[in-house]
Amino acid sequence: MKVTGTVEYVDLEGGLFRLAGDDGKRYTLLGSRSDLKAAKGARVEVEGSLDDGFGIGMAGPQLRVQKLRKI
Repeated sequence: MKVTGTVEYVDLEGGLFRLAGDDGKRYTLLGSRSDLKAAKGARVEVEGSLDDGFGIGMAGPQLRVQKLRKI
């Protein structure tokens, strides 16, 4: 699936990255922390797959990032 939105950092449970999607949903992003950190605050297009359930941060569905591109 592809989702566009803004990458946010949430200082919860050791920190997590979240995507505030243009579709109105928030997704917990799973992937390279260095790539996610570099995209913090940026508008991006994320390609990946949804994992079942919620992670420890309980911050929305988990999106396993396969590709991330700043837009």
